[in-house]
Amino acid sequence: MKSFSIHTLGCKTNQLESSIIYDELVKAGWKAEPFNGHADIYIINTCTVTSKTDSESKYLVRKAKRTNPKAKIIVIGCFAQVSPEELSSIDDIDLVIGNKDKLNLVEILNNSGISDTKNVIVSDIMKEKEFLDRQVFSASGRTRVNIKIQDGCNNRCTYCIIPYARGKSRSSKMENVIAQIKNIADQGYKEIILSGIHLGQWGLDLRPKQKFLDLLKEIDKIGNLPRYRISSLDPQEIDDEIIEFLTASKKFCRHLHIAMQSPDNKVLRAMRRGYDVEFFEKTINKLVKNMPDIALGSDIIVGFPGETDEMFEDGFRAIERFPLSYLHIFPYSRRKGTLAADMLDQIQEGVKKERANRLKALSDKKNRLFKENFIGKELNVLAERQRDRKTGLLKGLSRNYISVLFEGDDNIKNTIVKVRLTELYGNNASGVLT
Repeated sequence: MKSFSIHTLGCKTNQLESSIIYDELVKAGWKAEPFNGHADIYIINTCTVTSKTDSESKYLVRKAKRTNPKAKIIVIGCFAQVSPEELSSIDDIDLVIGNKDKLNLVEILNNSGISDTKNVIVSDIMKEKEFLDRQVFSASGRTRVNIKIQDGCNNRCTYCIIPYARGKSRSSKMENVIAQIKNIADQGYKEIILSGIHLGQWGLDLRPKQKFLDLLKEIDKIGNLPRYRISSLDPQEIDDEIIEFLTASKKFCRHLHIAMQSPDNKVLRAMRRGYDVEFFEKTINKLVKNMPDIALGSDIIVGFPGETDEMFEDGFRAIERFPLSYLHIFPYSRRKGTLAADMLDQIQEGVKKERANRLKALSDKKNRLFKENFIGKELNVLAERQRDRKTGLLKGLSRNYISVLFEGDDNIKNTIVKVRLTELYGNNASGVLT
């Protein structure tokens, strides 16, 4: 039996697509191996959002080749899409596949295999106009199921290479999304996570045009789906109508990740984000006023060109007062082909690192304070199918994104149970069934 191993870098959409490839390879008779194990082919699903992820992809190629010098190395995904020439020039890489064709990997292996000559399968992603409506979810061994409903992005933020890696925004049709979610619910899964590259742009390319809220209203009607989660939205996509709907919904998980990117208006204008700090703060305050238990996370890029010490300090103080429960922090990374790469006043790497470390400490503090608010309170927790490896306890996620460890029998796995939080335990909370 031929064997494979797959390693994924980057976003939840990449993780989902790797899961689909994994499932299809297993169905086709391939044996899965860990990435540090011995396999016939190694697949690296790449990210290119920063230069660091590019370097990590190349490191993984070298690592795989050291593990099995006779193995074939396949590099797929966003780095492959935007830099196929760079990757194809690396001797250890046998096959480079872009984002359009990576989900066809099993078909490619079955039809043509991997020849001894270098293969590059990368098409012009900007010409793609329609979402490929196929099975776009994977649930193997999991409790919560990610479903991809959108791909690409129509924005042109000055720092971001992703539109050139993913193409224009393309939406899965409403009927396809609902049919897949019903299928997932019928299999006994209790929670889905709506995923995409720019989720809030879902429906804008459909004819007739639809809004993301239209889809949420239909999902809310699915009787045997207890809850759903939204992966990420931009601030301007959260209007009063959607806040009112989410507040009233008994299925929406009280958790939103909202991409702020910078807490400084001058930087936001240079990024071409289309909103200001005051709008972001007003939006998150409305969310918290309507849903006091909601967990709010955000992305922050530090060290964008022109970000002075004074601008960073003012932004830091703004984030201190914002009702956020965690941050994802990224030092700005120069991406060839983006407008920001040629901007003046590029920030030194040491300054970026120091600013990122300070924001990381602030994020940790905010996350702990958020969780402390729920000590002694009862939360609905979806118990996962696998126990915690370190403690042997059951583990699960609350509606508002708190990971909880608790004692219980196996028969409550994949069910929603009430747990009273008792204390914090590292990144988790401990609790008892009620």
